[in-house]
Amino acid sequence: MYQVLGIKNTALAFLVVTLAIFAALNHNHLLVLIDAPMALLRALSSASSLAGFAFLIVGETFIFPFLCKFPIVRTFFPPIEGTWKVSLQSNWSAIERLRGNQSVEDKLIKQGKIKIFSRFFRVRIQFEADDRYSKSSTVCVSVQRDWQHGTVELNYIYENLTSNPKISDCSRHNGAARVQVRDEDSVITMEGVYFTDRNWNQGLNTAGYISFERLKKRPWWRF
Repeated sequence: MYQVLGIKNTALAFLVVTLAIFAALNHNHLLVLIDAPMALLRALSSASSLAGFAFLIVGETFIFPFLCKFPIVRTFFPPIEGTWKVSLQSNWSAIERLRGNQSVEDKLIKQGKIKIFSRFFRVRIQFEADDRYSKSSTVCVSVQRDWQHGTVELNYIYENLTSNPKISDCSRHNGAARVQVRDEDSVITMEGVYFTDRNWNQGLNTAGYISFERLKKRPWWRF
């Protein structure tokens, strides 16, 4: 998620945190440190280490997705962690008609669940179809902000595994998606497009539309 800020702004934030820790720990004897270069260097090094530890604790634990729910933080980092119901509308019907199968449905929609694991330094996504036909996991994920439209774009490459593929399918393929993340009235919506290299050598690679709907957590008293 740090990519939303960019490397320069992330480095600047680290510098600000380091200086804040340095000032908090040494505010009583700053003038003494200025006259002692080695002591000043050790103090700055200690502050830098503490800042790095703070970034790891806040950014790489459950604290980060919790903080993303707060109004100020979510303007930078949308709270996307959790389980989502996903609908994929594929162009497979159009491909089948080109192959001569005119009886295929106009729209082929597959549904499944996606789990998003969100931390400051990394995002991981896992998918499994409701019919258990296939499952996917991300190879790499990029999160970027579109400053013109005020939205966040979630871009990812994934690997799909199919244990028992159909004749026109394959057991393993790669895919990618570009998803727009919008936060309106404290409600996160995500939708975009995806495309695959599924049986590309036979001209059967697919593409389509993907939409996310957050699954509501069941109350603890209900089983």
